Amino acid sequence: MADKALALLKVIRKIPMFHGLSADGTRLVLQSCEFRGVRSGESVCRVNAQSDEMYILLSGQLGVYNEDQILLASINPVAPVGEMGLITGQPRSATVDALRDCNMLVLRKVAFDRLLRSNAQLCTQVYSSVIETMAQRLAASRIEQQLARQRRAVLEQKLTEGEAQVAALSPGGVV
Repeated sequence: MADKALALLKVIRKIPMFHGLSADGTRLVLQSCEFRGVRSGESVCRVNAQSDEMYILLSGQLGVYNEDQILLASINPVAPVGEMGLITGQPRSATVDALRDCNMLVLRKVAFDRLLRSNAQLCTQVYSSVIETMAQRLAASRIEQQLARQRRAVLEQKLTEGEAQVAALSPGGVV
């Protein structure tokens, strides 16, 4: 049993929002979690539903779907799901279904809020990690937007060149 608890503590430390927690802080997070099994094909959460839990996938595989049921991503262990919704309270942005039988830790918002209210140091560490994660995501998003603009400019240039070539080959130079 002690080996399992130690393994779960290591799992929690791998989750970005819990990076940097002390051993006691990590233990408090683990004690606030519940264990849940989900069968293949079952839903973990639905798009637009209330965000009142986060999940830490321990085994199995999850699929993330948009409102049109298009698979956007697959999630493998060890990974968090729904951590930002737990903090912001915003509705779920996607549906998450089990692609294979899964085992996960579940941290309910009520337990999470109680944990943060009872331990100021843990609260500070968690929110610092969340801010760092959000800053990294924002930076990555900006880079992706810049690359998309560059790709668009290249494609527009090629289109213009192609139109000019077609016009030059057309009788009278007009398409």
